[in-house]
Amino acid sequence: MHIEIDGNKIEAKDGATLKEIFSNNNIHYQKGTTIGVIKKETETSSYLDEFLVTTTKGSFVIKTKDSEEGKLFREISKQFEKKGVRWKTSTLIAIGSVPTNLVPTKEEQTYNPWDVFFTLAGFDNNTTYIVLSKKVQKGNYGTKNTLGIITQGRHVLPLIEEEDQILSIDPVEVFTVEKDFETTTDLSYKPKKGERIFTHILIKLNDNTPMATEHIFSLTKDGQITIDDATESYVAAEGLIGFDVQNENSNLRKRNSVSVRTDGKNTGVVYIYKKERITTPNHSIAGMIILGSELIEMLKKGDKIAVKTSPLSLSLLGLTQKEAEVKLNSEGIIQERTGDTSDEALIVEQEPPFTAEVIKNKSAKTLGIDKNNIIEIELYEEMAPNTVKYFRKITGLINKPIGKLDIQFAHPSVSLVAFEGGSVEAAGLTPENPPVELSNRGDVGVTNMSRQHKGLIGVRLKEDKLYGPTGEEFDGTNIAGKINLDKIKIDFNKEKSIYIKEIKK
Repeated sequence: MHIEIDGNKIEAKDGATLKEIFSNNNIHYQKGTTIGVIKKETETSSYLDEFLVTTTKGSFVIKTKDSEEGKLFREISKQFEKKGVRWKTSTLIAIGSVPTNLVPTKEEQTYNPWDVFFTLAGFDNNTTYIVLSKKVQKGNYGTKNTLGIITQGRHVLPLIEEEDQILSIDPVEVFTVEKDFETTTDLSYKPKKGERIFTHILIKLNDNTPMATEHIFSLTKDGQITIDDATESYVAAEGLIGFDVQNENSNLRKRNSVSVRTDGKNTGVVYIYKKERITTPNHSIAGMIILGSELIEMLKKGDKIAVKTSPLSLSLLGLTQKEAEVKLNSEGIIQERTGDTSDEALIVEQEPPFTAEVIKNKSAKTLGIDKNNIIEIELYEEMAPNTVKYFRKITGLINKPIGKLDIQFAHPSVSLVAFEGGSVEAAGLTPENPPVELSNRGDVGVTNMSRQHKGLIGVRLKEDKLYGPTGEEFDGTNIAGKINLDKIKIDFNKEKSIYIKEIKK
């Protein structure tokens, strides 16, 4: 039987399961992610309330209203074909005329740009014109209500002159496809002939949004995302909610576009659109879905979906210098090694930091250090969720495999090391998980919002019964995690910065 998987035609045996079909055709499936199955598609057409008006200077669309005038226009629109421009001013264009049964009124009305309405010349309904409004205006044109508004082709109005005419007026036919579908994560499902199957989405990322692109890479680093909200017009993933991203591309949010919220509520949330939404300065358009948009239509809250991106991420942090060389060479990009340049050295910084800029420059500088000099940290996410979120944000661990802390203070005579934090980010850091009776050696703490130096990060080098890792009393200290000081190979007193990676226990 013939089926389709991710746009590719597949020949499969009757009764074969998805597991068998995927295996036989080398199709990768991410366990637990949603698979969309379209069983049947039926195309229907209908005429709504929009009319395409074609003139000698171009076409525009009128969306009619449910007013008496709008209903009348829908009935008599064909009568305005071959009618010419009767007069034109800086504020309007009048075309006609035709006889109607409209009852004249002498009430003054206000009209906005792009409004369309009837006017009765001399308050005589035997000479009824349609009027295209170009500016805000007030007038007594003999009718009560507008009949509609121009929604597309507004650029045509300035081109229309008095010798022009309407060539045709046709209702806009809208085609819709009704889909009978279901979603599953069960690989024992047996597709039937003609079914269309979708296992993932592919996002084509913009090359002019480097920060938003990296945000998408971070969200999809495991090859999947969780849908935290699903509405008629979009689905949203909140995996990096609260993460700041600079707005680089405020544009129309078209169907299948992918945006990152950059300001206001839900900063850092990623949206995928099922319907067009207006332009807003609070969203940066990062890319478009170019494969699997059908799957987006089927998703519900809580679903997980597999995601691929084009291009792939060129973040090199956590790779060895040799691994980075191989990855960059495959993309035709030159590597410049700095720091520890040995093949085994781990990369902790790269320049430029963004994939889009690496591709543009065709080169990348990679800073390597001995892997033994990277400090492992265990974070207490369950006991101190807000503090851990803050710590990941400050260090970069929220979206990178290797984080960095700049040392603020270290001295051989002092039993702690203090690191730069962020007082702004820590403004809402309420007390949680304080030390009890004793602050242990290796504790990693953050000064909470109850103290002047909120956001300061510290590591306790010796246990203390009075003060936490940042030197504050226990009620001003949140314990975020711990490190094993016995494994540390570096001397804090000789370093300006340290590099860390998170380990799970």
